[in-house]
Amino acid sequence: MSRLHHPLKDRLADPTSEEALARIWQRIEARGRPVRGRARVWAVASVFAAAAVAIAFASFERRDRGPLRFADGRPLGVVEAPPVGAVLPMSDGSRVDLAGGARFAPLESNGTSFVAVLERGSAHFEVRPGGPRRWQIECGLATVEVVGTGFDCARAPGKLRVSVQHGAVLVRGERVPDRARRLAAGETLEVLESPPPAEAERSFGGPLEEPGAPGVAAPARREPVTEDPRDTHTWRELARGGHHREAFAALGTQGLLRETKRLGVADLLVLADVARLSGHAAEAVAPLERILRDFPGNPQAPLAALALGRLELDTLDRPAKAAVALNRALSLGVPLSLREDVRTRLVEAYARAGNRAEARAAAAAYLREYPDGRDRSIAESQMR
Repeated sequence: MSRLHHPLKDRLADPTSEEALARIWQRIEARGRPVRGRARVWAVASVFAAAAVAIAFASFERRDRGPLRFADGRPLGVVEAPPVGAVLPMSDGSRVDLAGGARFAPLESNGTSFVAVLERGSAHFEVRPGGPRRWQIECGLATVEVVGTGFDCARAPGKLRVSVQHGAVLVRGERVPDRARRLAAGETLEVLESPPPAEAERSFGGPLEEPGAPGVAAPARREPVTEDPRDTHTWRELARGGHHREAFAALGTQGLLRETKRLGVADLLVLADVARLSGHAAEAVAPLERILRDFPGNPQAPLAALALGRLELDTLDRPAKAAVALNRALSLGVPLSLREDVRTRLVEAYARAGNRAEARAAAAAYLREYPDGRDRSIAESQMR
C-alpha cells in the first residue's frame, strides 16, 4: 500500500530538536515584550491618576469642613439683590439665585449645617447633592430643610410658596399642616398666615389632654397665671410675622423662661422657634423639653422631639443628646413622611458621638426599613 502525504500534518509535527523549540519561544517573547511594557505603563499611569483624584477629593473635603463661604473665598454676609437679581455661588458647589430686591442673610454655618434666612423676596436654591451640610432656610412662615435638591421660595406679605424642582425638602412651621410636610420633586406648598388662635388656646396651648387616656400622660399642674406688665402678645405677633429677633428682644431670656413654665404646646413650639431663629439656640431647648416632659401624648410631641434632636445635632453639637431626642421621636410615633429622616439623623448622631456599636445598629435599622432609601449610602458607610 502506498503511503499518503499529509502537508498539514507535516507542518504540525513536533520540533525535531530542543534547540528549535528554544528558538520558537525566544521569538514569542520578543514579540510580547513591547505589549507587556505598554501595559505596565498604562497600569502605572492609572494608579497615579486615581491617586491624584483621591488627593484632590480629600483636599476638597478638608477645605469644606469649615464654615460655608462664597465660591471666591469671601466669608458669607447679608446680600440685598439689585433689581436685576444676584447669583451667589457657594464654596461647596451650591448656588443661590436671588430675584430682584430679595434679601438673603446667613445665620449660622459650620462643617455640618448651614442656616440662613430669606428675609424678603424670592430665591432659587441649588444645594449640592451629597454635600457635607444640611441646609436650613428660614422663610418667615416656615422653615425649609434640605440636603442636595433644587427648590424655590417666594415670600409675600402673609404668604409663602415653596416649590421643589428635584430632590425633596422638609417644610416646618406653625402654619404648615401638622407643622411639617415633606415635598418631593414637582410638588408645591403654600403657607398662609392665619388668624391668631382662640384665647383659651393661647393661654393653655390647646385643649387639655385627658388623664388616663392610652399613651397620654396626665397634664402637669399649671401655675396660676399672674399679670405682668410685660406679659403681652407682642412677641407672638412678631413671631407669626417672621420677626424672630424682635420677638426674642420683646421677651428677653427671663421672659422666655417665664413663658416656658406657663404655656401650652402650640405656644411652646413657637417659643422654641423664637429662640432658635434669633440666634439663641440653647434657650430653645427648655420649651421643647417641657413638651416632652408634660405633654407626651400631644400629637405635636413627636415633632418637638425631632426638633430637639436636630437642634442638639446641628446647632449645639451634642450628638449624644440628639440621639436620645431622636429615639424619643421614633417611640412617640413621628409621622411616616418624616420617619426616614429621623432614622438617618439617628445614624449620624451615634456616629458623631463615637458610639460605633449603636451607629451600626441604627444603620441596620435604617436599611431594614428603607433598603432603597435616599440616604442608604450614609447607613452603608457605618456597616463596613
